Amino acid sequence: MLGTFKIGRIFGIEISLHWSWAFIFLLITWTFASSLLNDLYPGWTAGQRWIVGAFISSIFFASILLHELSHSVVARRYGIPVSSITLFVFGGVSNLQKEPESAKQEFWIAIVGPLTSLLMAVVFGIGYLVLHNIESGAAEVSARLALINAAIGVFNLVPGFPLDGGRVLRSIFWARKRNLLDATRLASSVGEYVAYSLMGLGLLMVFFGDLVSGIWLLLIGNFLRGVAASSYEQLVVQQTLSGVPATAVARHDYTTVSPDQTIEELVERYFLAGRGRYVPVTAGDELLGILTLTDVQHVPRDDWRTTTAYRVMTPTTKLQTVGPDDDMATVLALMASGRLNQVPIVDRGLLQGMIERSDVIDYIHARQLLGTPRQPETADSSRVRPGP
Repeated sequence: MLGTFKIGRIFGIEISLHWSWAFIFLLITWTFASSLLNDLYPGWTAGQRWIVGAFISSIFFASILLHELSHSVVARRYGIPVSSITLFVFGGVSNLQKEPESAKQEFWIAIVGPLTSLLMAVVFGIGYLVLHNIESGAAEVSARLALINAAIGVFNLVPGFPLDGGRVLRSIFWARKRNLLDATRLASSVGEYVAYSLMGLGLLMVFFGDLVSGIWLLLIGNFLRGVAASSYEQLVVQQTLSGVPATAVARHDYTTVSPDQTIEELVERYFLAGRGRYVPVTAGDELLGILTLTDVQHVPRDDWRTTTAYRVMTPTTKLQTVGPDDDMATVLALMASGRLNQVPIVDRGLLQGMIERSDVIDYIHARQLLGTPRQPETADSSRVRPGP
């Protein structure tokens, strides 16, 4: 997800925040500072209320993170790698590197998140009971946190894919139909209906004067509508490419250049001659690196005559490459994660072909037009849980 920054690792899982998380953090801080804390502690200064409000927002942040971690821990117990967790304005995303292998795995990975939120609601509820006769203000804050976590747990049980409830629903369809693609199609359709229902409810709330809540539901519904549709499309693409070797889509019409050619020569003979936006730099068949138009732009025009391709290229050690036995699903994931336009196929240091982003898109389009045979049901997965 663009616009994110890393804040650390937990259990080896990278934790990141999207810039939009600042909005929900400030909203919760403002809500507590201007309402509950103002009522409970009228003698406090505005600064004190905002500091405590920010502390409460941090507890909320920890609750969402714990929700996501519960998914990741269960997924890893089933042998599914989890690369990262990203928190953003609508909740969180756990980046699972492949789909669960069975409906049972899908069910438990999905259900553990809402159960964790509901458990935290119980914990904060107990905190209210314990603090009620000791510190009424802290007790009220604990009660609000209990309500927030209960709302998160219940909302995520709504059967709208890709919410946790939608994932649970997909596991049920999967168990009955024995097919992940059909189960995803059905769950995504239900998810779109749920999204439109939320948007309709949002419009009603706006009509009756609850502007903030109505707009929030409209945004969440629109977000879910897009994600529900794209989740099915993503799985179709992944299954279209799964098992297809990278060499089946590789192109060999590229021109390789020697490392001692100057930038001036390359610009005139290749880039300006319309022979592509990159050239592999090789010594024989050994790939040394890739030189792109972007690399050339970093070289001052006066230095083109004396600067060689070897000095400017991106060396193989810094390139993302695939092997001949890797499938196209791996290539697509690599391109998406690194925002790459081309990926070389390398076998023991030797260049075996190049795959461009347009090649992948054309292959997917052709397979869909001609009919796509079912492929093994594995794919990258991102689990999305919008917040309340």
